Amino acid sequence: MVILYAMKYPACVDRVVQIGPMQPHAGKQYPAHLTCADGTLAEVFSKLGELQKERESTDPVEFCKKFWDILRVIYVSNPADADKINWGRCELPNERNFMKYWNENVFPSIKELKFEDVSKAQAPVLTIHGIKDRSAPYGGGREWAMMLPNARLVSVEKAGHAPWVENPELVFGAIREFFGGTWPEGSEKVMSMDL
Repeated sequence: MVILYAMKYPACVDRVVQIGPMQPHAGKQYPAHLTCADGTLAEVFSKLGELQKERESTDPVEFCKKFWDILRVIYVSNPADADKINWGRCELPNERNFMKYWNENVFPSIKELKFEDVSKAQAPVLTIHGIKDRSAPYGGGREWAMMLPNARLVSVEKAGHAPWVENPELVFGAIREFFGGTWPEGSEKVMSMDL
């Protein structure tokens, strides 16, 4: 997490961009209007469960491609936009068994993180979050922007965890403006979790 680095070495960090960050407190539940708790996530995990039956009999690269073909649906708000995602992850050996590594190493580490005092992270932070994010709740993006001392939020309507896929002009424009030294138009200084 770049925020941990920004807190430990504030003189080394000029600006931070977070896109679809996980909530600051792993496992925190947000009200329904700050999540995208529709049936898509359950459907995707059901398909992934079925796919696991093929693991031993399928070439690892082909299995990985099938895995990401199913999972990419949760990265966009409109499942029809999933075809816009072609990340080529399966060419990388470390991505071929991503969920095992995520479940055994990454997520347990994330759950141990405590972000009680982030005041040392003084650099400007731009959080960009799709309101229809199924992977990391939109409420987490709001919470980061509210708790960091110098942060703003760009909310991307009709976008999921990869908001640049569904609204590249807004996302890349906001990043360009931010790295140019100003807060992007429409960025919000979050004062409460309510919309």
